[in-house]
Order: sequence, then C-alpha cells, then structure tokens
Amino acid sequence: MRRRPVLWRRLRQVSQILALAAFLYIFIFATFLRPQRELADLFYHLDPLIALTTTIAGRAWVAGFGLAGITLVLTLVFGRVWCGWFCPLGTVLSWIRPKRRNRRANVPSEKWRVAKYLTLLVLLVAAVLGNQTLLFLDPMTVATRTMTLSVWPALKVAVYGIEGALYREPALWDALDVVHMGVVYPLFKDTVSVFYQAIPAFLFFAVLVALNWWAERAWCRFFCPLGGLLALLSKLSLVRREVGGRCASCALCSGDCPTGTIDPANGYRSDPAECLVCYDCVADCSREGVAFRWQGSRWRFAEPRSYDPERRAILASAGAAAAGVALFGVEPITARQPAHLVRPPGAFSPDFESLCVRCGECVRVCPTQGLQPCLFEAGVQNVLTPRLVPRLGSCAYSCTACGDVCPTGAIPRLELGKKQTTPIGLARVDRSRCLPWAHNVPCIVCEEVCPVQHKAIWLETEQVMDARAQVITIQRPVVIKELCIGCGICEEQCPMGGEAAIRVHTPTEAGGYLGADPAYRPRHGQRRRFSAGLEGGDH
Repeated sequence: MRRRPVLWRRLRQVSQILALAAFLYIFIFATFLRPQRELADLFYHLDPLIALTTTIAGRAWVAGFGLAGITLVLTLVFGRVWCGWFCPLGTVLSWIRPKRRNRRANVPSEKWRVAKYLTLLVLLVAAVLGNQTLLFLDPMTVATRTMTLSVWPALKVAVYGIEGALYREPALWDALDVVHMGVVYPLFKDTVSVFYQAIPAFLFFAVLVALNWWAERAWCRFFCPLGGLLALLSKLSLVRREVGGRCASCALCSGDCPTGTIDPANGYRSDPAECLVCYDCVADCSREGVAFRWQGSRWRFAEPRSYDPERRAILASAGAAAAGVALFGVEPITARQPAHLVRPPGAFSPDFESLCVRCGECVRVCPTQGLQPCLFEAGVQNVLTPRLVPRLGSCAYSCTACGDVCPTGAIPRLELGKKQTTPIGLARVDRSRCLPWAHNVPCIVCEEVCPVQHKAIWLETEQVMDARAQVITIQRPVVIKELCIGCGICEEQCPMGGEAAIRVHTPTEAGGYLGADPAYRPRHGQRRRFSAGLEGGDH
C-alpha cells in the first residue's frame, strides 16, 4: 500500500521537471524565425491571473486564454496543483532552499499569508481601472524576465569567456569547434546581450530566493498573487487532504510540509487553500494516516482561517489600488509622450498600457536586442513595459517577432508588409553632431543602411569650404518624413561616438508626422525643400 503515495510524489517531481524543461525549451528556441515561436505564449495562456486581469483591463477577450480554463478546472478539482506541480518559478524556489530537519522551525506569523490575497485584490481593482503595472509580480512574468534580462545573458558571457580562454590552446581547437557548433551556438547564438535592467531583475529574483531562508516557499506561501487566486479557488476543491484515525500524532507530516499549513494543534489538518498537493506528507506517513480523498457528499466550503482577509483590509487595499491608479494619472506622460519613448510596431494604441503585462517576451525574442524594459523613463505606471533603444539595436525591417509572441495582444500581430509601413517614430538629424553637417566630413552611412524601399534618407549635394579654404562638394543627409518609419537602423549604425548624430523620436514629438507611404516618391525639385530654413536640425 505504501507504493501508491510514493508514486504520486514521484509523479509530482517528474511533472515539475518536465514543466521546467518545457519552459526552458520555449525560452531558448521560441525565437526569431523559428517555428517554435508559436509556443512562446503557452505558459501565459495557462495563467488564469494574466487571463483575468487582461480581460478586465483590456475590456476584451484575448484568443488563447481559454487554456487558462485547464488550470482553473485542475484547481477546482485537486487544489493548488499548478503551484506544486507545474509552475516553473515555484519549482526553482522549491529546489533552492535551506535544509531543515523540521520545516516548521522559525516559521513567521501565519498572518503573512493574507499578503497574497491583498496583492491579488490590488491587481484586480487596478485592472478594473485599466492598469496592469503590478503584473510584474506574476510568477510567469518573473521567470521570463529574470531569464531574459539576467540569468541567460550572464550565462552566455560566462560560456563565451570560458571558450575564449580554452581557445588559447591550439590542441583544443578541434574539440572546441565541435562543442561550439553543436551546443554553444544553437543555445546562445553569437549576439552579445546587454540590458539596462539586468541587475535590478536579478536582485528581485535574489530577494525571492532569499525569502526561502526566512520561510520555505515564502514567495508561494505569502506573496504570489497567482497563488492567492488559486488559493481562493482551492477552498472549493473536490479532492482534499484528510487525516484518518490511524494518525499517530508523530508530527512528521507537519515538519515535512513545504508551506507549513499542517497544524498539529488542529489534529494535523491543513488548509486546502495553502496545500500544494506535493504528497510529501502522504508518502512519509508510516501508518497511512493521511490521504487525499474525493469529498463527494461531504464537500463543504473550506473553513475560514485567521489569516483570511478581513473587511477592513479588503476596503483599504481596494482604496489603495484606486488611489495609486489615480496618482498615475497625474504623471507627465499622460500629457505628452517622452521624446525618445519609441514603442514596438503598433504598440502605441490607447490599449497598450491596459494589455501589457510586463512579461518581457518581446524583449526576449527581439533579434537586435533593441527592445529594452523601461524603468521610470515612461513613468511609474509603465515600469518594465518595452521601448526601442535604437542605439543598442534597431527594429529589424523583416521581423515581426515581438507581435507574434505577445501573449495579450498589447503588441498586435502585423503582417510583414503592414509592419514595414507602420511608423513607430521619426528620425531627426542633429546637425551639430553629424559629420557632413558639422565638420564637412564625408559620411553617408545612414542613407546606405536605410531599409525603406525608396529610402527615407536623401543626400543633399552641397558645396562648402573645407579647413584649407578650398571649395569641396559634400553630401548631407536629410530625412523624408513621409517615408521614415522610425526603425532606428540609422541611429544604430551612425559612426559618431556616444549619442548618435541621427536619433529617432516619437511621432508625436517630431511634429507634422504623416506616416510612411510606400507609394511616395519625392520629385527632383523637392529634395532641398525638406532642409530649407532648418539650421538647427532636420525634420
């Protein structure tokens, strides 16, 4: 009879390993120009918290979120099996923990459990008001963001550093070539990842790990908003842990429980909202005094606990959420978009802030790594939303990856032809830094790299005096606003050190922006008209 509980625990462990392996496989291989890209949003569509808040905030149902029903059904039947069996972040946190003989030793107050319910309430109230800022706390967004910004890039640097050191030995070249082409290159490619928020993202994850030394599975137990949602649903679960008459009161199960929900003072019973269905208590019970059983006619709503949120706490949290969203409304970005806040293609609709869940999927798949998460450049309400930093990487002309992997539609899926004519910004030449304009030094890089069919950058031929007072002919770049889509490759490739001599601004800040017109062909006499009278800059 002992084999069955042990088997269930082994199945749970295998499920955790497979779920984490699937998450890592999607993370590594669901990228630009790969067929696995269609799987990129799988875990997000299984996440009922993201499905719920996005539907509320965006006032629309997003295709694919029906998969979240699978998680809901499993929870209503078995309890918090997502947290204990499938969550990638929960799996990692369950493996990185101190070894204790008694897991109930030095356990913090049970009242901390209310935090996840109040965080969930704040998220839902904010979503009703169209705000998704705190979705960066969702475990799936935490896992993807940490891997994208910190862990994977740091691992890449370490691997390539070791490779470089080993390549100094000629005797190892053949073996290293095989390893590089067979393993290293398929995993990491040859790009060097750089992200502004790499250290903050890693420090946030480090805090979640460090909490395990305060209390095992502290994030899952006390703070996770998705855990709060699933805990509420688990109070209705049909299969629950029960303590039978054969219990010897040995306290082994309470010492083994990773969430500390087994209470010796209450006959070693547990709260179904806090149980992760790990089966450790059942597998370790020497007298088979514990089991998970179908409730049937005995079913009733789980008894209230001292840490369940009270009415005063609920009202205070709802009021705090409403006040926070109201304060976001007085940030300067609500009056005017910052000049260099360039969003991904199609992402400047009014619904963007209501749909973006700060997951970092678009940042992960960007082939040029020009997409970067905001910190406070776009205000507190837009923390961790994506923006294009052309100096680091342009918006690739033949790429639609960010829209393809966005799980909520915040970045819409655009056909390649549509994307190539969708303006996200407008380039502007800084004549005080541009080599031909400021120093009479020949340079036509921006015109050469412009990918637009009829070239959004034209070269004006001018006759000027050089340093020797000799008349020379030079070509100077001028941006054609009717053709520029703001992809930023001109800014990326500009040879000027530091800040580029041509920069992409948001369309609203550029002034008079008409949008890219693929049929537009400047006439011969028009070229000088675009630069006439603009001594300080080029529009």
